Amino acid sequence: WNCRRMSAPVYTEAEQKALRALFSLYDHDGSGSIAASDLEQILAKVGRDPSAAEVMLKDKDPERTGQITFEDFLSMLAAYDDEMAPAPDDVTADQKVLEFLRILDEYRLKCEEEGNYLEAARASKQLETLRRQESKRQERALRAHQVSERQDVQMAHNLQYAEFNRAWDKYMEDFDNMAQAYINQMTQRHKEMLQEFQQQLHEQIASKSVKFSKELLEWRRRQLLLAKQKNYAEAQKIKRIADMMEERERQKIDEQNRIMFARKEAQFRKQQQQELNALLKRIEARRREHLKQRALDSKRLLQRNRNVQQVLESRQSVQAQRVLAEIRATLAPQRFGGSQPFRPRMTETGSQVLGTPGSSPRGDAGGDEGEMDEAHHGSSRSGMRTSAHLSQSGASVVRGSRAPGGGDDDAAGEGAAREEAG
Repeated sequence: WNCRRMSAPVYTEAEQKALRALFSLYDHDGSGSIAASDLEQILAKVGRDPSAAEVMLKDKDPERTGQITFEDFLSMLAAYDDEMAPAPDDVTADQKVLEFLRILDEYRLKCEEEGNYLEAARASKQLETLRRQESKRQERALRAHQVSERQDVQMAHNLQYAEFNRAWDKYMEDFDNMAQAYINQMTQRHKEMLQEFQQQLHEQIASKSVKFSKELLEWRRRQLLLAKQKNYAEAQKIKRIADMMEERERQKIDEQNRIMFARKEAQFRKQQQQELNALLKRIEARRREHLKQRALDSKRLLQRNRNVQQVLESRQSVQAQRVLAEIRATLAPQRFGGSQPFRPRMTETGSQVLGTPGSSPRGDAGGDEGEMDEAHHGSSRSGMRTSAHLSQSGASVVRGSRAPGGGDDDAAGEGAAREEAG
């Protein structure tokens, strides 16, 4: 495909970005190339005929490496588009063919007037063959043009949908980043607030006076009383008992403070977690709304694209009916002088198409370009012809030339001529 073309259609920067994004979906290892087996799927994604992949690979990957770079893919796609896109004037009748048909129809009428019905039959058969070939050519050109239109629309839709997904992916990525930033910000603020709360709670507990039991206070009172009475031995005994009792009560008070500290800290942490959960809930709800809106927008976009395709197909159907009717009307026999009396044409083109004896126009089984080109460029060898000379040269056209794709009809005509001559 790439070897057969001289220049490829140039894709815009946006189209190349969309194609590269689609290409990267199949570039699993990020090497910049894809497997040749994925080419059919990509062609289907961009609205091209997947069966063209085999022909593309023959030209682009003759050694069967199994890998295709993005540049290769772009050149193959451009070559395919260039191959499939018909010229605008392909859907119109070829004026050289019409001129040839008109001259051949005049020759048929001349043979009919002169009573040469065998030549008239051969000319009529040749006319039908040429009309049929030209009609098929224009129908093929019309179909190719309409297929190219649908492919262009489908590719535009695919590019639009890829851009739609890329924009939404970017939006959701930004949303997730922003949500994570909010979560990190709240987490950091909670950490700082917790540290401040713990410090305040420690200071509150430390500043709180200790309240001992009445029993311990009574033992301390007795200790002091014995010391004042200078009964130091007994006072020492009482002091040891009071110290042990105070130690136990202090441990009990410390344990109660730890329990209270843990309880208040747990309550504070619970409040922070509730605040964080509320934030996460709002983020998730908002994210679901975005995903729901994305699905709705995607559905609307796909439906709009389907509507565009349906409108295009409907318009192409009407256009095909109109163009085919115009083709039939253009190639109808009356358009070439079927209802008018024969008048010898002395134009340079006409004399060369009909030819002189021994120099009939040349053609092949695949088309009438040889006849048309010679008819167009042969004016230097032709001059004014008389009516009798026109009849003789017209017979040379019918006998000596083959219409494009009409070799079997000529053979049948020659057989009929031999039978009638016999």
